[in-house]
Amino acid sequence: MQRDSEKTRQKILAGLERLITREGFTGVGVNAVAREAGVDKVLIYRYFGSMGGLLEGFANEKKLCPRMEDIFDNLPVDAPHHEIATRIVLDHARALQKSPLAQELVCWKLTEQNPLTIAFGKSMEKNGMKALAEMGIIPDEEAVTLVTVLICGLQYLILRGRNNNPMMNIDYSKPETREKVERVISSAIKAFFESREGESEK
Repeated sequence: MQRDSEKTRQKILAGLERLITREGFTGVGVNAVAREAGVDKVLIYRYFGSMGGLLEGFANEKKLCPRMEDIFDNLPVDAPHHEIATRIVLDHARALQKSPLAQELVCWKLTEQNPLTIAFGKSMEKNGMKALAEMGIIPDEEAVTLVTVLICGLQYLILRGRNNNPMMNIDYSKPETREKVERVISSAIKAFFESREGESEK
């Protein structure tokens, strides 16, 4: 019985994912999810309590952001701060670029606060600066601001790129454009940290 319950639960979550990916957040509702999943809507309330509970459960189950542990696994132990910051920014952008679902959630988060967008935001934060602090790395306010602004800027370019609406002729849907942007970002982050090191030596 427990196995059947989990199978039904996963079926509902899969239906919600397909619905969001195909139609965006405007198509989400109890009746629409039930139809997509091929279940009675009563089961949504049985397993998740409410539509809000379903959205929150979905956000907690899906890993849409790169984990900080995975980012650090690909870095040397003594990696300089600019390399760490660059990897954080670019790995987040690459994960978003590959996930239509994550892109829909970013759009949704910009227009509405609900259990899913709130949980998604907390997931991004948990896998961001809070995770760094847990690893003994305490970035200062300027570094946090830089990383946050760059991630948000890349999110904007990604969302415009998927709609064939480039910003200043920067079409992020094209691999060659992404490579160019990544080079510019890497150089900018390195220059930022090197300038601060120079100031500290004066």
